Amino acid sequence: MEMPIRVSRDFATIYPDASASATECAMNLARTGDLVLGRVASALQPLEVSPAGGLVLGILKDAGQPCPPNYISERLIVSRATVTGVLDTLVKRGLVRREPHPTDRRMVLVHLTKAGSRMADTVRRTVHRGEADWMGSLSEQERARLTELLGKLQRHLA
Repeated sequence: MEMPIRVSRDFATIYPDASASATECAMNLARTGDLVLGRVASALQPLEVSPAGGLVLGILKDAGQPCPPNYISERLIVSRATVTGVLDTLVKRGLVRREPHPTDRRMVLVHLTKAGSRMADTVRRTVHRGEADWMGSLSEQERARLTELLGKLQRHLA
């Protein structure tokens, strides 16, 4: 079982302008994010959908209408090139389709297919079922407090 990441005892001497606790928090947040993403990827592997692909399907499902790739990119906080690769994979699977924008020939719109809509639902059910297990070591109160603290940090960083 992995223990939380801790900095060395001489951290303050080596980095006098830094904060040991801030470094430990940042490193442990990154590790936790990687671990959760790994769990999501494992849960979605049988569906042959990547975590990014699942998020794209969810974004399109929530939008309820075709969307341009830049809309998807903004919500995923990734580059347009990354979205293009994810969309290519989803198109090949028949989960989305690209069509020219009706009024702007330079743009395309991404449409969720019926199969894509069903897959979006399956992806969400799969991930949400797993989340209960992944967060199982925390009580409801601890989860609420963690969510509160993460929100506070996110607002500060944004």
